[in-house]
Amino acid sequence: MPFRNHATCVFTLALFVAACGGSSPTAPPPPPPPPVNNAVPVIESIAVQGRRANQPARMADLRETIDVTATVTDAETPVAQLTYQWTATAGTFSGTGRQVTWTAPASASTPSTVTITLRVIENYGNNLSHQVTATQTVALHDSSKEVGDMAVRFLTEFSQPQTNQDWRDIMRDFDLQGGTCADAREIENERGDVERHYENFFMHEYTIGTPNVNIAFDQGCAVPGRGVKPGDACATVSVAWDSTGPDGPGSAVGTDYISAAYSTSASRWFLCSSDFLPTTTFGHRFYSR
Repeated sequence: MPFRNHATCVFTLALFVAACGGSSPTAPPPPPPPPVNNAVPVIESIAVQGRRANQPARMADLRETIDVTATVTDAETPVAQLTYQWTATAGTFSGTGRQVTWTAPASASTPSTVTITLRVIENYGNNLSHQVTATQTVALHDSSKEVGDMAVRFLTEFSQPQTNQDWRDIMRDFDLQGGTCADAREIENERGDVERHYENFFMHEYTIGTPNVNIAFDQGCAVPGRGVKPGDACATVSVAWDSTGPDGPGSAVGTDYISAAYSTSASRWFLCSSDFLPTTTFGHRFYSR
């Protein structure tokens, strides 16, 4: 009886060892964690503003430094901890973050448009990130040259009454459509002078000097003895005319004061008024009115 029990125990132990000695199946890996619920940053606006008094937004002259400010919101990350990358099609940036400065190039073909691009990067979670971009434009000018060139072009065409008798062409740089210059009557008055000039005068000789241009937004153009003509710039140009008119031959020498205004909607300058102040005149009352 003891021998039989011993054999049974050995057999039972062998079965247990055989059952327990085999390899168990490998457990599957745990599922990955759910993605982090993170909202994308929002670039609400990009403001571009120069530092001159009354300067229109989103315009700059060559070599000018202006302020660029982004308004950004983010639901999870403080905006100061976001990464801001500024680029532009011309010019250079200084500073970092939401508020930087942009300096226009020293030379360029103007007027032209520069595009500013902002990329905002938010890093979150385990090596995750959001990136958003937005753009803004800057109207790039060489305002003194542009206003001066228009003033000289107008006076040159005005001084050729026998070859140009189209007031619209002569005054093509004026605000003929309205909306930019503060006093539309100045343009109508100039149109009358232009038409009377090419209808009644023959020009023998004329001289147009180099313009002196002052850019002062909303400060107007001071004309001695005639007050201040509204505008954003003033060009003074020396002029000499030798012509024959209703009173016979005559001449006039003096300075022409031309006001100009900047149109934000058109991103360009327009001429608004012209006043000639003679220093000497002989025979022509037309030039001394």
